[in-house]
Amino acid sequence: MKLSYIFLLSTALFCSCEKFLDTPPASQLGAAAFWKTSGNAELGVAAIYDACQTAFRQEFWRWGELRADNFGKNERPETNIQQVLDDGLTPSTASADWGNVYKAIATANVAIAKIPTIPSFSGQNNLLAEAHTLRALLYFYAVRVWGNVPKVTEPVEDLGGDLNVSRSPVEEIYNEIIIPDIQKAEGWMTTQRNLKYISLGSILALKAHVFMWPGSHRNYNTAIDAITRLESFGYRLETTQSGWVDIFRGAQTSNEIVFGLSWNYNEDGANGISQFVNNSPKLVPREELETKWQSIIPGDFRTLITAAFDIEVVNVQAFPPLRILTKYSGKFDDRNVQQVWGTTTDRSIPFFRLSELILLKAEAENGRDHPEDALKLVNRIRAARQLPAVDEHITDKVTVRNMILDERQFELMGEGQRYWDLVRNGVVFEVMGPINGMNDPRKILWPVSQNVLNRNPNIQQNEGY
Repeated sequence: MKLSYIFLLSTALFCSCEKFLDTPPASQLGAAAFWKTSGNAELGVAAIYDACQTAFRQEFWRWGELRADNFGKNERPETNIQQVLDDGLTPSTASADWGNVYKAIATANVAIAKIPTIPSFSGQNNLLAEAHTLRALLYFYAVRVWGNVPKVTEPVEDLGGDLNVSRSPVEEIYNEIIIPDIQKAEGWMTTQRNLKYISLGSILALKAHVFMWPGSHRNYNTAIDAITRLESFGYRLETTQSGWVDIFRGAQTSNEIVFGLSWNYNEDGANGISQFVNNSPKLVPREELETKWQSIIPGDFRTLITAAFDIEVVNVQAFPPLRILTKYSGKFDDRNVQQVWGTTTDRSIPFFRLSELILLKAEAENGRDHPEDALKLVNRIRAARQLPAVDEHITDKVTVRNMILDERQFELMGEGQRYWDLVRNGVVFEVMGPINGMNDPRKILWPVSQNVLNRNPNIQQNEGY
């Protein structure tokens, strides 16, 4: 994250400081001498976003997308991707290491501890809200990926150092970190909307997801209230095909976007989208998904825009036909264009957008025994996409649940949501068992990386691995 990223952050926070050159190194962030001015605070929070880029670079998709039924192997799968698709995770599988997640958490911990020590300045509470929200987001991913995880909330001098802390129960992480962080951030944040940085809208989006996740904290009413409040901030569904495409391929300024982690290839390198669209895809959209999609919504424009299930090419010898995700990059006619997209992916990582949250609200309505209200929300999405409405008089909750899951799959393919959807709704074995034999409840979670076990003798491996 270099000059332009920091400049964007400073602009978003109405900062007048002109000396942003880069995020400070970890050793500087931990030094008390650094945290003296509002500019220091802004740089400290920018460092959290930078650390999140590293933590989510590939993992956002591997954790939330590739363990589900949207993608399959091509004829030359890469080992780590094959392990994810085949439910063959091991402690050596890439993305099983939580080191980068905890480096980002450590960066947030420093900002949370140090910003209040700076003499009061405009925007101080907003910066604190960003730091708390990003920490909550990181822990929310951690407990969904690994279950019990170390509870670390105090700053340490070496942000990259090992923290020999044992794992705490999931409920403790929710009750003592995730939910309190969200509550604090919600009370402090004054900016309602900001597509690239944490705002009140993205805080409420995270809150809704947290309270929809299974556990003693699950509360459908809280999730619905959060999304309803978010909707009052001026977010709008795109109502044309071109508008829907521009969410992913255009300037990414759509009023439908709630929060995307900003990315610049020249400054940050390629993010994980490249693994879907590079010049020799190691995974491909499943043909069975196209068949299902067209049987449920014949002629849905999102099908052809989202993925090339059987692309046509000009030069077959130079570019063998391959099924690829086209949602972020468009249809390719020749190898050279595809290679450009495989290496220069500037697309933001899409955490929250309005359509996804409306469908999550539908899920919550169905969960509290209001299936007809749930289907009305599904039809809000159908109407915006100019697609046929569903029958709003269906009352069977399982049928409605599956209809919502299908709509989420079609609307959100390639956006890191599908695996979480299957787990949250308790259908992961029903869907994935016939595809890769997934049937072990212990393996819904990832293994803990052998690297982590080697670094920290107080960590026990997850059962099943």
